[in-house]
Amino acid sequence: MGKQPSAWITTQQKKRWPLMILLLLSLSTLMAFLIRSTFDSCSNGSINNVGNFIREGQEEEKGGTHHQVNHNDEAPTPNPLDFMKSKLVLLVSHELSLSGGPLLLMELAFLLREVGADVVWVTNQKQTESDDIIYSLEHKMLNRGVQVFSAKGQEAIDTALKADLVVLNTAVAGKWLDAVLKEHVADVLPKVLWWIHEMRGHYFKLEYVKHLPLVGGAMIDSHTTANYWKNRTRERLG
Repeated sequence: MGKQPSAWITTQQKKRWPLMILLLLSLSTLMAFLIRSTFDSCSNGSINNVGNFIREGQEEEKGGTHHQVNHNDEAPTPNPLDFMKSKLVLLVSHELSLSGGPLLLMELAFLLREVGADVVWVTNQKQTESDDIIYSLEHKMLNRGVQVFSAKGQEAIDTALKADLVVLNTAVAGKWLDAVLKEHVADVLPKVLWWIHEMRGHYFKLEYVKHLPLVGGAMIDSHTTANYWKNRTRERLG
């Protein structure tokens, strides 16, 4: 794809900066909560327990309430994601599994739904054969109001064009841009928030990250990882 004029890129990014800044600040606050919750789950030995995860989803379907906590006595605090109410958000995951990246993105989907955002989920690398874990996770999202579309269908393209925000989860998810959006990539890049977790060098492939300098914003899990990607981007992409 040809290099876009810098003035056009700057203009488009300025239009998205207020939303991106608010979202980055809000997500940085929520990241601590999500990671803490993940470590708490690990200490309880449940993060890798597929049976518990599936059973939890079944209890939600039945309207189980024994996990609910009474917060009536607590003073209400503003939700940092309240500004996302009624916004359309497309979440692009490289896979749907019980690994860290997809689970963090799923937690973000549920947090966005809680404040009234319209959330659509697509999985770029999806197995063709039936999989109990994928089936359970998709139904868990559907039960929480998250729409699940095919990553390569017209619905995904239309949603990306209409969305207020597109979240790419992991560096690998970057290959979805050219493979699916094709000539629409330039229209979507200014509203992309790229959530990168990987640090190992083999994830830095041009087919994945060539659009990284042009997205609206990037959220990287640690300062060390952020510096790594900053240096690699300068070396490989200029």
